[in-house]
Parts: sequence; C-alpha cells; structure tokens
Amino acid sequence: MGAVKRWEQIVFGLSSLVILFVIGYKLHELDMPTARFVRSFNIDLVNRIGDLLAVAGKGVVIGGVFAVIALVGWFLKRDRLRELGLRGLGAQLLVGLTVQVLKHLIGRPRPRFAHADEFTLGPSMAVGLDSFPSGHAINSFAAAAVVGWFVPNAGAALFFMAALVGISRVVRGSHFPTDVYWGAVLGVLIGGLVAAGFRRWHEEFLSKLIRIGMPAVVFFFILVWITLHPAPTWSEEVSHLAVGGFFILLGMFLRAVALSPPPIPPPSRGRVRVGGAARLHSLGGSALALGVATACGPWWSAGLMLAALVPWCCTRHDLSKSSSGRAPEPFKASWKREALAVSAAVLGIIALRSVQGLLPLA
Repeated sequence: MGAVKRWEQIVFGLSSLVILFVIGYKLHELDMPTARFVRSFNIDLVNRIGDLLAVAGKGVVIGGVFAVIALVGWFLKRDRLRELGLRGLGAQLLVGLTVQVLKHLIGRPRPRFAHADEFTLGPSMAVGLDSFPSGHAINSFAAAAVVGWFVPNAGAALFFMAALVGISRVVRGSHFPTDVYWGAVLGVLIGGLVAAGFRRWHEEFLSKLIRIGMPAVVFFFILVWITLHPAPTWSEEVSHLAVGGFFILLGMFLRAVALSPPPIPPPSRGRVRVGGAARLHSLGGSALALGVATACGPWWSAGLMLAALVPWCCTRHDLSKSSSGRAPEPFKASWKREALAVSAAVLGIIALRSVQGLLPLA
C-alpha cells in the first residue's frame, strides 16, 4: 500500500467524516425502536452474557490489564511489551477523561429514561443523563486500536470483541445504538493516536482507517440495517439482486484481466504494466464488495459503500511482489484464489439475505 498524499488525506478524510455522520444519522432512526424492543424481552442467558461483556469493557479492568502488561515488559526487559502497556494505559486515561466530559456536556438520557422519540440534549450532572457516548464502547475500541497497532494480526479479533461489548450495552438497555457507535469511533481515533503518535497516526494509521476501516464500518452497518428491517417487495429485491450480480460479474472480469499473463513488455515499461494490472485488481475487488452491498442493502447504503471504496481503488498496489518481497503467485494458484473471492461474494449475498428482517424493529 503506497504512501498517502496530502490531498488524499484531506479529500478522503473529509469523505470519511461524511460517511460516518450519515451512518450516525441513519442509526439514530433505530435508537427508540431498539430501546422499545429491548424493554419487551428478558432472557436470563442473554443478560448474563451481557453482564460479563460489560465487565470486560470497564475502563478499570482494561487499564489494569495494560498496567500488568507494562510491568511484565519492564521486568522482562521487553521494550515493545512495556511500550504497549504504557500506551494502552495512557489511552484509557485519555478516553476516560473524554467520555466523562462529553457525557455530562451532552446530557442525553439513557434508554430507560427516554420515553419519546425526541432527541433531548443539554449539560447535566444528573444520574441517567449520561448516555452519550458509551464508556464501555470507547474503552474497548481504544484498547483494540492500541493492541492492533502493536500486534496487527490480533486486530480483527480484538475489534470483534469490542463490537460484542458495544452490542451488549444496547441489549442490556444501557445505551442507544448511536451511543455505542460514536463511542467506537472516538475510541478508535483516540486509541490509534496514543498508540502511533501524532506523526505516524497522521501518515500510517489514518491511511489504514480510510482505506480498510471505512469499508468495514459500512459493511457492518449494512449488516445491522438489513437485520433490523423487513425484506423489501419482491420487485425491488429482484432489481437489487440484478444490479448486485452485475457488479460481481464486473469485478470477476476486472480481476481476470488483471491476472491475465501479459505479453513480455520492454524492460522500461515492465513496472507500468504491473501497476496497471494491480489497479484493475483492486477495482475488481471493490466491485465485488459493491455488488454484495447493492444486492443486500438499500440503494443509499450501496452509495456509502461506493464512497468508502474509492480510497482503496486509488491505492498504489504492486502485483509484482508482496509487501514481504516474495515472488508473485503462480498464475494457476492466483486463479484459484480469485475463484474463492467470487464465491465468497456470492455466499455473502446468500448469508445477508438469510438474515433480512431477522429482528424487524423498523
């Protein structure tokens, strides 16, 4: 993945902010329906799991874990381990201060105190008027961002666990979906800033957020949206599947062209041909993701996915070798991998359609 230019940081950073606010606005439509639904059931097993996850998301617990990591790194003279613990502890202190200021400055009532659809706000120190943002969500996502920076291979699992903590706060009726959502956004931004430092956050962490994190956020939002909304009419569903299928075929075609063995070019043009093939390959992958989003979500959510994928399409890839310097895969092996990618897109559509309206709250 190439370095991000300054104009790309500005343009794609602003577009990412727009996407985040659009998602937050649409999630707000689900706040009160979700709160009413949560009040309507009481399942002991779900409550127990939610309470356990809530303990894992407490700032004191997470901060204590980071303190232990720092001490272990100090005793074992492992500088990176000690740095991880110290930066994680610093992130927890910063998000703790941030969340308390925002909670009492905004003064949003928690779901059990909210009995109307209006969005009441205002500074308050009263108990129960401290819903926004979710402290558990900001703690968990900040911790995931810090550990993910130092141990990239653990990033996906940690963010998944953080998402479970956030969902548990909604299920237990302690927070609205938007409380958890904005807590997660703030947690990732603050945790990444503390872990990477301002310079590397600006040059590296922000790039990963824009190019990888934003499509993941949009996809997760589409999953939540289709789960909580009933299936559309049959005619509309057919049109979505047709357009989504078109994008999947387009993606398969672009990736096939990118992998087609080119004629041996002149030495001076070899890298240009590879760069063009890499760009086609990333465009094909983006078309596959857009096809899944279009086939399953509303039209406007497919537009969000398209906007989120633009930075990835502009990434300067190089198919001639991987980031580790290894030789490119054999042509036959590459085709097998591409067949798996297309199959995954089709299976993704089937899986998402199977949960359409599973909990029709809206």
